[in-house]
Amino acid sequence: MQNLTKSNKMYSKVLEDRPKPYFQDIIKKDHLKPPSVLTEESCQYIGSDDVDRERYFSKEFHNLEIRNIWNKVWQFACREEDIPLSGDYYVYDIVDQSILIVRTDNGDIKAYYNSCLHRGTQLKPSNSCGFSDILKCPFHGWSWSLDGKIKNIPSDWDFPHVKKEEFSLPEVKLDIWGGFVFINLDKNSIPLKDFLSILPEHFKDWDMSKRRKAAHVAKIVPCNWKFAIEAFLEGYHVGETHPQALPYTGDINCQYDYWGLHVSRMMSGLGTPSPSLKDQKISDSDVIESMQDLVSYLDGDVDKKNINKNEKPRDFLSNTMREMLTSATGVNHKDFSTSEIIDAIQYFVFPNFIPWAGYGVPIVYRFRPNGHNPDTSIFEVILLYENDDEKKETSPGIHWLDEGDSWEKAEELGGLGMLFDQDEAAFRSGQLGLKASNKKGSTFSLYQESRIRHFHKTIDKYLSL
Repeated sequence: MQNLTKSNKMYSKVLEDRPKPYFQDIIKKDHLKPPSVLTEESCQYIGSDDVDRERYFSKEFHNLEIRNIWNKVWQFACREEDIPLSGDYYVYDIVDQSILIVRTDNGDIKAYYNSCLHRGTQLKPSNSCGFSDILKCPFHGWSWSLDGKIKNIPSDWDFPHVKKEEFSLPEVKLDIWGGFVFINLDKNSIPLKDFLSILPEHFKDWDMSKRRKAAHVAKIVPCNWKFAIEAFLEGYHVGETHPQALPYTGDINCQYDYWGLHVSRMMSGLGTPSPSLKDQKISDSDVIESMQDLVSYLDGDVDKKNINKNEKPRDFLSNTMREMLTSATGVNHKDFSTSEIIDAIQYFVFPNFIPWAGYGVPIVYRFRPNGHNPDTSIFEVILLYENDDEKKETSPGIHWLDEGDSWEKAEELGGLGMLFDQDEAAFRSGQLGLKASNKKGSTFSLYQESRIRHFHKTIDKYLSL
């Protein structure tokens, strides 16, 4: 108890020593006040121990993750708009498992193991999507209806021992939140709503089901899936990895929160310089000047000559973003708070789902192991824009980049590609460095990297089950 009290005092001192302005100080000054969920704070001391470096490259640890995590948790598999019509299908692969998600004739969505009950051939190729009015094996032609019932067995005279009523495709547990289709390989898992914890309540003002995909880009990256995720769980790396953003974004003054086992959050205020630049006396006009590049990344058609430099930086950015979002989506954004429009409000749902809240940064990240290679992983970036109810645009397919490609090759990401290139450079050096190190583990900070600590705490909990 004495050591715990000492640790809590140490953590309290860390909280007191955080650089200002705090995120809450920034949003309190906004003319358009944020919703109450953005004024919440939820953090506590998690621990100070190092995290064993071998969990990033050990095959044994990888196998434990497959058995105790990927076979047990709810995973975001696809969006509803990926399969809008009867017969549309989407294949979600996780390590050795392949899940075939289909829209049935009555409009329901079902998930099946992507395997023929004859000799196991995949019914649809891995990582594919498309349309098919039946689910037919490409090897011998066994076929099933969209609702999983056996439809045809070629030469069925030779299979008198097959009871057709027992040969429906085995289903995988499926549920939907906010237009996101989730699957779970564990039939005894807790309900999705319980797994998501506070997420549905926090997102009630940001209806994700009304959003539609504008882009979906995927790439195999040179690091373990956990190392890739961790780069997006903290703002501590911004100063070194994304220095161009320091004049207009919070980094070491981000706010970090976590709830239960599965959900955490990071919030960063834009339109205000990093506290690390406090000695450089950054003026409002300097901040706006630097943000012109940010705006041009998001919309190359913005005319810098028309920018009013007399505006406060956060007002400038929010006004500009409102116009851009309204023009792009047809939805009027004038009544949303400044923070919802411009700030980086990023949630994480264990083990691999990162949706951004608000409206200005319509990003979703997903991370997965790349088969059985713990030194690489699959990183996906999805852009989701709110559309009016009448717009039911066709969802874009996945744009797979080659391993050597720059993220800027995905033009649909705009200027975000440069940021992902910067992150990927850290992925490669991080994975190689972990394997070369003679230090037993990674040393995380108590606050700025607390979401990473929370992440590994949850991993440890699942591995102990």
